[in-house]
Amino acid sequence: MMKFYADSMLGKLSRFLRFFGFDTLYRTQITVEEMLQVSLAENRIVLSQSKQVIHQSNKQKIQAVTMPTTTIVDQLVELKNQLNLDYALPPFQMRCSMCNNELEERTKNEVIDKIPKGTAKYYDVFWECEVCGKVFWLGSHWEDIKKIIKEVESR
Repeated sequence: MMKFYADSMLGKLSRFLRFFGFDTLYRTQITVEEMLQVSLAENRIVLSQSKQVIHQSNKQKIQAVTMPTTTIVDQLVELKNQLNLDYALPPFQMRCSMCNNELEERTKNEVIDKIPKGTAKYYDVFWECEVCGKVFWLGSHWEDIKKIIKEVESR
């Protein structure tokens, strides 16, 4: 599976790619040079809106994709078209949208003390990040994600 390193202006895109199981780092505190070193070492595709970052990536023979500065739909369409990405719903594998680590499936009883009270009433399947402990479920926000992916697929 492809791995990505998203530049600092692409936080929402990073989260979406993680939702779909793509190992996606997000540059916040490190320099562009450090991002490129990691990308080269780990065979990651650089995603950026900066022509300078794309130029530096190409110069170092790192695969890079220039992202549109518009909407998340446009960005996902760009990746679909350039890299033939598949946004399966529900995703086969998800990653933590916060820290990018793998998620483990959990029973309701295992996470009951970590989720809002009403959530346990409506959902039975949960995932927990092995590193940061954040708990996920396919809640109402997935309806919004489905609409976005439907729009992406229609283009």
